[in-house]
Amino acid sequence: MRRNDRNMKLQGKVAIVTGAADGIGRGTAVKFAREGADLLLVDLNESGLSATSTLVAEAGGRVEEMVADVTGDDSPERIVARAVERLGALDILVNNAGVPPSGHFLTITEESMDRVMAVNLRAPFLLGQAAARHWIEQKKPGRIVNISSINAEIIQGDSSDYCASKGGVRMLTKAAACDLGRYGITVNAVGPGHTRTGMTRHLIDNPELEQDWVARTPLGRLGEPEDIANAVAFLVSDEAAYITGQTIYVEGGRTLHIP
Repeated sequence: MRRNDRNMKLQGKVAIVTGAADGIGRGTAVKFAREGADLLLVDLNESGLSATSTLVAEAGGRVEEMVADVTGDDSPERIVARAVERLGALDILVNNAGVPPSGHFLTITEESMDRVMAVNLRAPFLLGQAAARHWIEQKKPGRIVNISSINAEIIQGDSSDYCASKGGVRMLTKAAACDLGRYGITVNAVGPGHTRTGMTRHLIDNPELEQDWVARTPLGRLGEPEDIANAVAFLVSDEAAYITGQTIYVEGGRTLHIP
């Protein structure tokens, strides 16, 4: 049973984390639980969700799982309703679910482009809408954090669809913050650099490629999911109450454009 620790930054809060089956989503969920939050975890990967749930419970948080495709027509409303029904409230939304780039600009198909944009950009937009409408109806503030990428600022090859989607997330964050501020809702983003997750397995499994990336990163290492989770937890805490519309890049200095 969780102790009632006033030093926990998210004590009594309820959060939705999408893409929670592994990587940054899992790291964020566990960090939130350690800070006192209860969580609804959303992902298509049922076994991964179960593993994350176990870690969240061990950290002291109440946890609910929801196997769902965030691009489904009714998913945003169902996800918000599940959090409220099962956990009694909703205070925080973390839009973390994402898919990787599809390939070279000339070979990306219309179908793959649509999928990347649907998961990486449209889903955060629609889930943000659903959460904001709930908070406005309840006359309560809320916190949204979108997971963007350093590819909202710097380009890498064979990733046109991904870069476009994450650039869209950066601007969506700004525009939503502008519209929702009057309701006490903050909207921010975190832009990870290359982080040790399933999406960067191609980098981690290639020592030469990893070393090349590390060499262009001033802090000299890849990121860990916990690095990103720490920034997300700050942005949804009371300490960040006067921050909105911002993207914090957690990337070891990679966006300094080291040649």
